[in-house]
Amino acid sequence: MSKKFFCNLSKSHALKEVWARPKQNGPLRGSDEELMLGFRNGDERSFEILYRRYEKPLFNFLYRMVVNAAEAESLCQEAFYRLVRAKTNYEPTARFKTWLYQIAVNLCQDRKRRMKHRSHRSLDSQVSSRQNEEAALQDFIPNPSADLEKQVETAELESFVKEEISRLPEEEKLVVILREYQGLKCSEIADIIGCPIGTVKSHNHRAHERLRKSLAKYLGD
Repeated sequence: MSKKFFCNLSKSHALKEVWARPKQNGPLRGSDEELMLGFRNGDERSFEILYRRYEKPLFNFLYRMVVNAAEAESLCQEAFYRLVRAKTNYEPTARFKTWLYQIAVNLCQDRKRRMKHRSHRSLDSQVSSRQNEEAALQDFIPNPSADLEKQVETAELESFVKEEISRLPEEEKLVVILREYQGLKCSEIADIIGCPIGTVKSHNHRAHERLRKSLAKYLGD
């Protein structure tokens, strides 16, 4: 995905300046916020580092939200395009990661509105394929029950849990993915989706309960 993205990126008129300057030697280090400030001030290598840091986790987040690799890739590219277009307005008043995921969540919401007229999402989009292996579910959502964690080791169960997550109400699915897979704190998720922390915790709890019940029924418990 990286080569294709940078190839498309270099063709964008709005982004030509990013690649026009000569490269500097030596590694760049710093926090996400420092790198974004550097990019805002004209250092294109800072953007390259941020992109490589977040390309895979952002794609995986979007894939779990839309359950379609091609759409997830397109949304991922659009998220970085929007980041670049908004660079001059960036202020480190919040974590860069929170800001980036807020862009991605907004894209998912835009997509949902566009698809609202469709009565059903094709089940075919939920079938695993070789192209989707990189984003395939590796582990069940962390659960107090060690027995459940051990049971979710087979590809069949992983596929089942992935499908059940896709069936969650949109708010619960978003919170579960951000919390359990992206490792964000409840306070960060609250900032991203614009709701109280208590609401985030409530969504997360209800989602876990739904998933536990679904898995118990699937296993015949």
